Amino acid sequence: MMVGILMACIMPSLASFMLLSSVVAFTLSPAQTRFHVNRNGEYTSPWRFGSVPDGVQDELNSEADATSSSSEIEPNEKEYVLGAPSTGGTDPREKEFILISDSTGLTVQTAMSKCLSQFNWSDDECLLTDDGEICKIKRTVHSFVRTEEAVLGIVQKAKQNSAMAAFTFADPDLRARTATICEKLGVPFVDLMGPMLLRMTDFLKLAPAGTPRFRVSLNADYFRRVDAVEFTLKADDGQAPWLLKEADVVIVGVSRTGKTPLSVVLSQMMGWKVGNVPLVLEVAAPKQLLNTTEIDSRRVFCLTINPKELKRIRETRLQMRGVKEQEDRIVSKVNAGMSKSNYADRNYMLRDLQSARNLCKAQNWTEIDVTGRAIEETAVLISELISERNAFDTLQD
Repeated sequence: MMVGILMACIMPSLASFMLLSSVVAFTLSPAQTRFHVNRNGEYTSPWRFGSVPDGVQDELNSEADATSSSSEIEPNEKEYVLGAPSTGGTDPREKEFILISDSTGLTVQTAMSKCLSQFNWSDDECLLTDDGEICKIKRTVHSFVRTEEAVLGIVQKAKQNSAMAAFTFADPDLRARTATICEKLGVPFVDLMGPMLLRMTDFLKLAPAGTPRFRVSLNADYFRRVDAVEFTLKADDGQAPWLLKEADVVIVGVSRTGKTPLSVVLSQMMGWKVGNVPLVLEVAAPKQLLNTTEIDSRRVFCLTINPKELKRIRETRLQMRGVKEQEDRIVSKVNAGMSKSNYADRNYMLRDLQSARNLCKAQNWTEIDVTGRAIEETAVLISELISERNAFDTLQD
């Protein structure tokens, strides 16, 4: 009987000890390098990518031969740990891109945005893929990265988060070392600058400087753009209608069609002086805008938008400013049939849009539907129309 009692007390403790030992052994065991079988039945490493720049693959192969008899990998006397399990990417519906640049990072960010647009990506909805769905795409930008040590830390973080890296480096050595680091750590990557520089070198028969150029040239074009931006800010939202006759381009449209950001983009991108005027149903357009002797109608563009999309944008604006909640609170307290704002009312918006279209037709302005268009896309369209009409000949004299 005593033996039975002792066994009843000892067995649970023994089972717990065995379970704990297994967990510790699994935790302390070395990480394993994983392989997969390709279509030819060969075992290959999943860390090979076709985006390695010319010349880097030879360097990788030579390093692999040099380290075949050693467990240490020491490119530039730095150790890269292979096969370490990723600690990030816990949500399979989230993807991350690490963007690295030796300057401001504008180039790599623009390229990333253009590429994502090809996948119909939207922050408001998820995309279905062969492996499930993607509901969030995170972009982390690292600017003014100039050393291999900084690159190593960034790429290691990318590996932890199961992220993809994209970089723009002017220094060919840093490009090659970054590609090597990504290969060694198993991080998918794209060199956005290297392939183009190589092709341009062959075509121009010139050697690139190989140094980042982030300083702006203080030439006549630079100061022209500065003047254009200053003018655009002064002539924004119809606050200085007397300046419209000096504008290279005039943007008009109902509220929330993107007049101000479009004006700023045009002034920065093209160096044009841009004025914009809101068209409001109850308010007459300024007389300077309607003066056809001072303003060429070919330089005036009227922005229109789908009523459904306009309603969504205006309702979002009211919510962000807390107007809708204040109206509901006041109406519930007063309860005297108080009318709400018609800013996002569908019937009002239809009349507002129709009034703007009628004025556009009467003044022979160019109507542009901005529904679903990016600001940059509309800016390019306007620049193309201006070039076709050759409307700036007299302005450039």
